[in-house]
Amino acid sequence: MRRLMVAAAILATLAVPAAAQTRLPRTTPAERQVKELNRSIQQEQRILQREQQYQIDNNQLRQRLDRRQNLSNPSPPARIGTCPAGSIGC
Repeated sequence: MRRLMVAAAILATLAVPAAAQTRLPRTTPAERQVKELNRSIQQEQRILQREQQYQIDNNQLRQRLDRRQNLSNPSPPARIGTCPAGSIGC
């Protein structure tokens, strides 16, 4: 029984330092500032990525519209060799 009590006391003393080690130290003002700066940089990067994706999507849409417009309104055929005699350019 005495051995059991000694073992329980040893385990209890070992458990307290282990629990104390899991606590994190307080963050310093400099660490908080760095974290805040990192968050703001990440947020700016996300905004920039959204703006870039918007521009890419917008350009692709314009290209599709231009292609459709060019296909629906083809340019007139070139008049090679159909100029009347004596004319200066066609």
